[in-house]
Amino acid sequence: MKIGGVIAEFNPFHNGHAALCAAAREGGVTHLIAVMSGNFVQRGDFAITDKRVRAACAISGGVDLVLELPLPWAMATAQVFARGGVGTLAACGCVDVLTFGSECAEEETLRALAKGVDSPPVEERLRSLLPLGMTYAKTREQAVREVLGDNLARHLTSPNDLLGIEYLRQASVLGWKPEVILTKRRGVSHDANHPEDKYASASWLRAKAADGMRDFSEYMPTSCVELLEDARSKGLFPTNKLRMDAAILSHLRRLNREELSCLPDLSEGLENRFYQAIRSAGTVAGLESAIKTKRYTMARVRRLILSSFLGLQKEDARGVPPYLRVLGIGAKGNEILGIMKKTATLPVDASLARLSRLEGRCKHIANLEERATDLYGLALPEPLLCGYEKSAHIVTGN
Repeated sequence: MKIGGVIAEFNPFHNGHAALCAAAREGGVTHLIAVMSGNFVQRGDFAITDKRVRAACAISGGVDLVLELPLPWAMATAQVFARGGVGTLAACGCVDVLTFGSECAEEETLRALAKGVDSPPVEERLRSLLPLGMTYAKTREQAVREVLGDNLARHLTSPNDLLGIEYLRQASVLGWKPEVILTKRRGVSHDANHPEDKYASASWLRAKAADGMRDFSEYMPTSCVELLEDARSKGLFPTNKLRMDAAILSHLRRLNREELSCLPDLSEGLENRFYQAIRSAGTVAGLESAIKTKRYTMARVRRLILSSFLGLQKEDARGVPPYLRVLGIGAKGNEILGIMKKTATLPVDASLARLSRLEGRCKHIANLEERATDLYGLALPEPLLCGYEKSAHIVTGN
């Protein structure tokens, strides 16, 4: 028995994800866990369909057990996202392999970068460059280029490599030493606006779904196409975040500068720019454009806006998630759970209601998750009733 783990959004699940799962099996993985973002994703957006639909797609595509990456870590910087995902896999106590996609698929290179970005020379150069006003990512890339050379720095511009570096960094910090299986990214690039062969980027698929496209059979496993069509018939696909503009703006207009300053990943002084933009924006897109600068990426701005709307604060994503929440169980999922009962270092449960009855951070994060789903449900074709998060059933598959 060799248990592998993957960290993903599956937004939506496509042929590239299926290839990643297959590569893990080819590398000797007999059981596969996915730590998957819930209803909100890292780029600061509503997931294209409900988390349970995406969990069902993952199970049909080769995953045995789906665990949820809770909201504060799912909608965060690459470093925090990676810490949450890696921390969840490590806390299972039985995961032997970490697998992820990579543009370069060179473990030695990514490990060198994971170590190099934290080296004193790079950190010193990073501090000296930050006042120049570039984004943190661009500043770090420049510091690495000057200290470690262009051959390493260029990988910091590749989305999958960048996340892979963060996975390796966080595993090192946590003292977790899994085997690593890298899968070279196939087909199109991360945000490509056109498909290639049988591969399409998740962003292209989301855009086409929003435009009304229904036939995704060339770019997804047949089972996923069927699950999405079923979700469409139930009003669970696709989301339309434009429905939420008035709700988001009305919430933001009630906030003062002090309340804004408590948001995650908010640099000192940005709350003033944020506050002024809120006073004049008539749409969320207009608000995003008014806040964005050379230093603040659009993804960061979107996360700030949604974090405020969802009630997230800086301290919510400290450390690692406080529980292991099961969203879906596939063919061998119960075998993994049987082992986790003995090895897990955090509470394991499928029920958010039970997790919310635990004290401390479990209760707080579970309550955040429930409220987020109540709000997410308003962006679906058929709005969900409040309380759906605690009443919905776990996903099962063969």
